[in-house]
Amino acid sequence: MANLELISEFVNTADLEDRRDDLEHGRGLVRWLAEHRLVNGPIRASERDAEGARAIREALRELLRANNGIEVDRDHASATLDEAARRAGLAVRFESGAIRFRPTRGGVAGGLALVLVAVGEAMADGSWLRLKACRSDTCRFAFIDNARNQSRQWCSMQVCGNREKARTFRTRHA
Repeated sequence: MANLELISEFVNTADLEDRRDDLEHGRGLVRWLAEHRLVNGPIRASERDAEGARAIREALRELLRANNGIEVDRDHASATLDEAARRAGLAVRFESGAIRFRPTRGGVAGGLALVLVAVGEAMADGSWLRLKACRSDTCRFAFIDNARNQSRQWCSMQVCGNREKARTFRTRHA
């Protein structure tokens, strides 16, 4: 569950409805990585680092939309994550009879690699499919689907789900 929470918090660094982006600048990226204990000591992030982090975030968001039944370009999103893993020096290791993902670099690249480690572990253990992005095109907020049949479509039934139900009702009765 910790992996899914980390991934969803990373994806939710951008609030599309409020037009807030915590990774807009390198300072925000460093702050987020430090708050989540993904980096040690004082580090700096360039605007290029922040741009790379945003690309990772949006590739993850696309794959989470796919987990919610939305048609997306999985190949492009996967290629973005693959390139980020390569830049971060993410390596596969085998320890105690299990697969492990290990970053070989520190700093910002290593911190982002730890987000990708969480993704890899979630994909490997099957929990990845429980992580989704809201079906609302204006929201796309990441959430963990804890429904017994994993059928949640909206981040919140009270907000996005209610809006969609009202929109559908108006369309049918127009």
